[in-house]
Amino acid sequence: MATNKGNEVISGNEGRVWINTELWSNLSSIEAKCSLETEDIRFVGDPNKYTKITGNNIEGTVTIKKTDSRAQRLLAEGFRTLNMPDISIVIATAKVNNSKVERLKLEDVTFTELQLAKLEAGAMVEEELPFTASSFEYLELI
Repeated sequence: MATNKGNEVISGNEGRVWINTELWSNLSSIEAKCSLETEDIRFVGDPNKYTKITGNNIEGTVTIKKTDSRAQRLLAEGFRTLNMPDISIVIATAKVNNSKVERLKLEDVTFTELQLAKLEAGAMVEEELPFTASSFEYLELI
């Protein structure tokens, strides 16, 4: 019997996110990406444009369903004093049968916005927490 290839596709439902070793189970989404910073290089007598990689930039967003003041407890003092706490994020992406897991660790995470309040009649409250990070490491790959 042929296996259903659809079952091999990874779903966010099997994912888990830990912020400073605390499982945040009220996440509705997380996105993180690393992009290269580059500079265009040109030379006299050469019509071609070359690219020099000068660094990288890691940024993302955590979106949570508001069930408590977890984000405010972690971040409010840092936003008030400009002395942010040390934060790391571990994201685990698992296959349905949990036989294979991809784990990514983001280090030196700085949340760049803190939603102070948001209410809308008839709507669930969500918080978006954009962040940057200085480095990443894959702890496990599928």
